[in-house]
Amino acid sequence: MIIYDSLDFILVWITQFIRLYLDAYPDVDLSIEEMKAAAMTDALRKGIADIGIATAGHATAGVYEIPLYTERFMVYLSENCRRRLPMFNPGDLEHENMWIMKESQCLRQSAFSFCKERAKGHSIYEAGNIETLIRIVDENGGYTIIPEMHLPLLTQQQSLNVRDIDGDRLSMRRVSLYIKEEYIRGKMLNSIVDTLKKIIPRHMFEPNILKSDIKL
Repeated sequence: MIIYDSLDFILVWITQFIRLYLDAYPDVDLSIEEMKAAAMTDALRKGIADIGIATAGHATAGVYEIPLYTERFMVYLSENCRRRLPMFNPGDLEHENMWIMKESQCLRQSAFSFCKERAKGHSIYEAGNIETLIRIVDENGGYTIIPEMHLPLLTQQQSLNVRDIDGDRLSMRRVSLYIKEEYIRGKMLNSIVDTLKKIIPRHMFEPNILKSDIKL
């Protein structure tokens, strides 16, 4: 069984993953479940699940973390936003509406966390998924942040509203694999990674993941 943290970013590639994995490994009884990170690590510790996938930083006693890939965030601006700059600096839009997600946009590895800047927006709505946030921005103005993996899902018109975040405030998140410390099914683990390599851009992966199989 694979367990993934219940965050919107994984939904971008999970449907592709299921199709590609079952095509490549038709004899594997694949089971995927969504749950919060704490429940995920508990399931791994108890041997209920084989592999977990979540943002970095959830390793705990009995659960080992393997860094997998790093994803950048971009800013998505409304078409009517009055400041349309080639590069986004948070100070440029401090009086605009800021729309955020509850969890996946609180970025632990970021120099700039949108969750720390909540007081700057005129109004804040905590949506449940990225598609909702994009629709809110399109209809109400302001801005949100979207993950790099979501860019191909934008329409051609929407893609014009995307901006990089200023370099010294770069926002990103690391995604990791999680296994029980004494986990021994290396072939299974690497079959998951090999399938993800067919979906996720290579520049996002940790160098060690690209060089060779994961050795347990």
